[in-house]
Amino acid sequence: MKLRLPRSLLGQFVALHIVTALIATITLSLGVAMLLHSTADHYQRRLLRQQAAIVASASPLVALPGDALTDGMAVAIIDRGRTVLMEKGPARPRIIAAVPMDHGAHFFRRGVIEAYSLPIAGGRWIVASQDGAAPEVITDDIVSAFLKRFALLVLPIAALVPLIGALLTRRLTRRMQAVSATAAAIGPRTLDTRLPRGILPSEVEPLAAATNEALDRLEEGFRTQTAFAADIAHELRTPLAVIRLRADAVTDVAARGALIASVDRAARVIAQLLALADLERPMEDHGEPLQLATLAEAVVAQRAPGIIAGGRKIALEDLSTGSMIQHGYAGAITLALENLVDNAVRHTRTGTTISVRVNLDGSVSVLDDGEGIPVEHLTRLKERFWRADGSRSEGSGIGLSIVDRVARAHYGVLDISPRAGTSGLEFRMTLGPSDRQAP
Repeated sequence: MKLRLPRSLLGQFVALHIVTALIATITLSLGVAMLLHSTADHYQRRLLRQQAAIVASASPLVALPGDALTDGMAVAIIDRGRTVLMEKGPARPRIIAAVPMDHGAHFFRRGVIEAYSLPIAGGRWIVASQDGAAPEVITDDIVSAFLKRFALLVLPIAALVPLIGALLTRRLTRRMQAVSATAAAIGPRTLDTRLPRGILPSEVEPLAAATNEALDRLEEGFRTQTAFAADIAHELRTPLAVIRLRADAVTDVAARGALIASVDRAARVIAQLLALADLERPMEDHGEPLQLATLAEAVVAQRAPGIIAGGRKIALEDLSTGSMIQHGYAGAITLALENLVDNAVRHTRTGTTISVRVNLDGSVSVLDDGEGIPVEHLTRLKERFWRADGSRSEGSGIGLSIVDRVARAHYGVLDISPRAGTSGLEFRMTLGPSDRQAP
């Protein structure tokens, strides 16, 4: 089964610290236990060997002093038939039955009794044994007590290691989150923002440096593109003005009208390009206090004569009661409203009504009775120079992208949705609070 680590860096560090602490605790505990038992066995075997040597030097066994045997100890002398010739201490028939009958000295164990057999002259063996479970024997008790206390000492340390690791990792991830928040705030209008240096680990610092260098190149390219569009638009304004003057001198009324309409359309595209280039530049403040209802009223009043002359109607609905004050750029919002109204004019039949509505939530909507477009194309209407096949093929293709950019420059959004009860569309521009970061 494959081990799955958490996706977060903090979770991975904590999980690895916990696993490492557990492995270290278990390994250390087992190692200490083995070392203690090995040391205890070493001293016990040395004691048995010494006891057998004392017995071998004491002839006969009855001459062995009474205090020569330590607690839990027993000694015996047996012959080849395992007959006990002499014995001091507790009788241990199981040990006697297990004595190896050869010419070598041996350590052996039966249960909790450790024994040592030493061959001596005359075909006899000295058998020294000690009961590790005897109350008088404290070696195992010391080992057990030490292991318990050792566990009480190691377990808190093992629990503390992941905690310290988590705290240190949390401190690291907080710095990384701060840098990530800075990176997330970088957008077309904040390309001069750079990731902070010197607060990330040395392994991650090159990534921040490379990101800043990429942002430098991106900012330079973005500024070059914006300046190019503005320069081209400015260069085209003068020739168009000359063409407009000469078009007025054309005697053919139909040709003059078509030529002037084309020139005016080109002039409007250039004006929109200039506005779009201006919107891409960073804004130094949050604008000025304004009322959407007042701006909407001005746009409706300015566009109404042409709309009525074209056989359509336009209506203004102020649901906000005109009391809502917002902050923004009046010129940019006016341009956005003009583009929305002009877009509705291009895509509605004569005899229909265009509605401009200021909503209670601080948004403004333009509703038309056009033929509409498929729902899957709605999100693409805000793309520059994109036109749906069929009904919405007129215009420069950048009007709605300008509206979308104006909305985002004011921390808001442009929503396009089918109009309830008709085949037309509703274009709603919502302006957000001015204390937020523009995308």
